[in-house]
Amino acid sequence: MKKICFIAFLLVVSAMNAKVSKVEKEVLLELFKSTQGEYWTNSWQLDQPISNWHGVEIENNHVVGLNLFNNNLVGQIPNSIGKLKHLEVLNVAFNQLNGQIPSEITGLQELKILRLGKNNLIGSIPDNIGGMMSLEVLDVYDNDLSGTLPLGIGKLIKMRMLVLSNNAFKGKIPESIDKLEVLEVLELGNNKIEGSLPIGLGKLVNLNRLVLHENQLSGAVPSAILALPKLRVLQLQNNRFGVDLELKEAMKESSFALFD
Repeated sequence: MKKICFIAFLLVVSAMNAKVSKVEKEVLLELFKSTQGEYWTNSWQLDQPISNWHGVEIENNHVVGLNLFNNNLVGQIPNSIGKLKHLEVLNVAFNQLNGQIPSEITGLQELKILRLGKNNLIGSIPDNIGGMMSLEVLDVYDNDLSGTLPLGIGKLIKMRMLVLSNNAFKGKIPESIDKLEVLEVLELGNNKIEGSLPIGLGKLVNLNRLVLHENQLSGAVPSAILALPKLRVLQLQNNRFGVDLELKEAMKESSFALFD
């Protein structure tokens, strides 16, 4: 028991003494400055060790996590964020961030979770996001983003949650979406997406939530979508779908939604 306590003590001491490189510290300071850090809900005490800074997670003397959710960040994400090469989690959702998503962010090859929802971001999703092979969660819900969905999105084969609702995305859903075999949540509601639904959506056997309402989608709804074994939420209302009688009957009997 004493040995276990001593090991735990060493881990705590190690965390308190954790240091990061000069480059990584400069990135954090630039983020602090560019988002009015002195007015954050939980501000950083810059004279304290970085391991004590709110929302900063350090492992092996590298910044691996930034969780600044709902922390009154006002301003822009600096381009230098791409220098945090060991970052696995970036959560700055529910703030007042503006400007564009820095293209440099796609250089974060270790990033698993990227949450930018409920901000005021503009522009498009960087085209080369398909190179972020570790990404499991992408949430940009409720911003002012526009443009088309990147064709390379189908390369994100570890993606579990793709949440893009409440923006102004246009164009079609990429056919490559069917490559996201572990995808559990796909939310594209309240955009300007058009065209027909890719047949490949019916291949996403792990999908439990599909939200496509308030778009300009048209054509037939592949019956394979209704047969997805784990699907619990399906929102399709306020589109331009043609629904045959057989599909209407299936919808009546299902526990999920929804046509206009």
